[in-house]
Amino acid sequence: MTEEEWFDTYKPIKNHIEVTSSFDGHMFETYGPEVEFVKSQDNDKIWMFGDGDDGGMYIWSGWGFVNRIGYFVTEVPCPPDTTIQIQVGVPWYYCENCDSELEDPDNIIRDAFQEVDLEKCPNCATLEEMKLTGLETQNA
Repeated sequence: MTEEEWFDTYKPIKNHIEVTSSFDGHMFETYGPEVEFVKSQDNDKIWMFGDGDDGGMYIWSGWGFVNRIGYFVTEVPCPPDTTIQIQVGVPWYYCENCDSELEDPDNIIRDAFQEVDLEKCPNCATLEEMKLTGLETQNA
């Protein structure tokens, strides 16, 4: 399911507390009156927006806390005993060595550098380090 299909199917309501919120005014914050409003809704109409473990951004059915950025409340409930996850942003690789952020949709960079326990990226690794990762010929 795409983000657009999710919007069309579950029909998130507009944020009436902060009309200029993200997602064209549909997202609710994780604190204050906005999260209190979200918590007062039926659980099957609450959706969490946040960072996935792979670096992508997702919308998940249900209430969540870890890696949350915001919430949605929908008119249409999530079906019972169903977990839905919609990817809304591709994974990025963040290099703690040089502060680079690289789009990494298939986690190729992340996996290659983690496999050799190297906390660098293609922007700051030496040629010898790139050979360790097997990525030295990717852009050749």
